[in-house]
Amino acid sequence: MSKRRTLTLPPAAGEQQEALPGTEEGVPEETAAAPAAVAGGVLAQMTGADISSPLRIENLPTPYDVPEGVVSPLTHKEQMDLATCEQALTGFRKAVIVAGKALEVINRGRLYRDTHPTFADYVWERWGFKRAHAYRLIEEWPVAAAVSPIGDINEAQARELLPVFKAHGQEAAIVLYRETRALAGEKVTAAALAEARQVLPPRLASPEQAADVLRVAAAEGRVPRIVPPRQAPVEAPVVEPEPAPTAADVARLDARAGAEAVAVLEAALAQQQQIYDRLHGTVALAMGYDPGRAEQLLGELRQYAHRTAHRARGRSVPGAPGEE
Repeated sequence: MSKRRTLTLPPAAGEQQEALPGTEEGVPEETAAAPAAVAGGVLAQMTGADISSPLRIENLPTPYDVPEGVVSPLTHKEQMDLATCEQALTGFRKAVIVAGKALEVINRGRLYRDTHPTFADYVWERWGFKRAHAYRLIEEWPVAAAVSPIGDINEAQARELLPVFKAHGQEAAIVLYRETRALAGEKVTAAALAEARQVLPPRLASPEQAADVLRVAAAEGRVPRIVPPRQAPVEAPVVEPEPAPTAADVARLDARAGAEAVAVLEAALAQQQQIYDRLHGTVALAMGYDPGRAEQLLGELRQYAHRTAHRARGRSVPGAPGEE
């Protein structure tokens, strides 16, 4: 069994490959007997993908910064950098289509037979994945190519469209994908396609019915991953004016106010009793320690006692704090 290895792509146009021992004109020994490849290489013939240059990281330019304020046209170097990067992205987007079709060619033609007894041994030892995954890619590439010839569909999306492709045909899968994309605002995920697939009936009268069914499901809120349900506006609560108080209401309020007033008098009496008790023997000690300060405080106590007595009689003392 051969060791697992990575795919070697043909050199870029104009790129010269150094001669290696045991090769002719720079072609590795293991491929020296292969027929001359036309532009794009053997894989391009097999898959229809443009992979005329190797997609290696060293072929990409080193990232560089251009200030936001620069609006001048691209230089020649920048144009070349853009073309190189877009070529790499194009190859990346077509991964499902390219890999699936290439695997189908290898499997059906038994092109692995020189090195491996079975296709399962070949994909595992050569590429590191199991036969089931290889067959999934083989099944998925036709639907991926039909739905998106430019390759902007990934393996997960192709996997969700495959049952539609099998049950309703290629056109229905294309219609479903395009309608999902239109409803979702160009952002199509595999989960959105799974949701779209689940609302389809067992049989379609025509491929276009897939779009009709999906639009109805969106209007009814049955595909929230594609069209999120609209939030109903929150209406401000209606505040009704309070009714005018009745005589009974006024009486209850007066009774409550009277009860609170009695509680205030009880608390004031308790405080006065505490003051009376604490002043016993305190005045003589204060006069002995600081006569001036003691006389000042006693004077203020007499004033407040006088005001309290007047207020207890329902009178006010002009000039007192809190009195008008």
